[in-house]
Amino acid sequence: MPESISLFGHDVPVYGLCYFAGIFLAAGVALWLCKKRGIERYDMVYASVYTMIAAVLGAKLLFLLVSWRQIVENHVPIMSLLKGGFVFYGGVIGGIFGMWLYCKQFKLPFWDFADVAAVVLPLGHAVGRVGCFAAGCCYGIEYHGPLSHTYTHLQNSSATPIGVPLLPVQLIESGLLLLLFIGLLIGFLRHPNAKTVSVAVYVLSYSVIRFVLEFFRGDAVRGVFLGLSTSQWISVAAAVLTVVWLIVRHKRGQTPADTPEA
Repeated sequence: MPESISLFGHDVPVYGLCYFAGIFLAAGVALWLCKKRGIERYDMVYASVYTMIAAVLGAKLLFLLVSWRQIVENHVPIMSLLKGGFVFYGGVIGGIFGMWLYCKQFKLPFWDFADVAAVVLPLGHAVGRVGCFAAGCCYGIEYHGPLSHTYTHLQNSSATPIGVPLLPVQLIESGLLLLLFIGLLIGFLRHPNAKTVSVAVYVLSYSVIRFVLEFFRGDAVRGVFLGLSTSQWISVAAAVLTVVWLIVRHKRGQTPADTPEA
């Protein structure tokens, strides 16, 4: 896969194209699902603006937190920090806050918006991971077996090993996310009034996916504590909190359809 393609005489990074393609695809499906929960489409659009702004800020902030030592040691220019460097989990946390803020401001049912977002998020993420593969970021461990991939040159990445067979962990994650999206979509369409179910299934499923795949990542700038990466610790925390939340809700006798609004 090329790192960039030519459009109208300009080289456009495939990473950026996949990033925006993922956003538009996810947004399109979200708008289609709105009426299943009685959400006005313009509210979903405005909520998405809040979500995307907060997601970008959250993804950048978490990247700076886990990479500050490498940034200081290598004297990374500020402009380089502005152009690249994002952590997905930071984007999720920031995006959740942004969506909650919009719903709180306009007194809208947060869980309805959150369920729709949980269904479409894996779709956008799956497309985005294809862009990661093209750019060479988030690369896998050295791997000499079937379907390995060797980068011969990369213009915008100095850390990715060149000439070394790697496990295409980005594409593996993309495929798993696509399967997760299909499963969530089918479940949502069959049970459109089951509030919080999509959120719980997404968090638990992606936590497992990310925790396992982190063992097969080869990039070192992810933060490591007690042998686990930052994303693995967040995966564990997210899964545990979700299980505790489900248990508490069950003890209170709440069903997925009657979860109180935030």
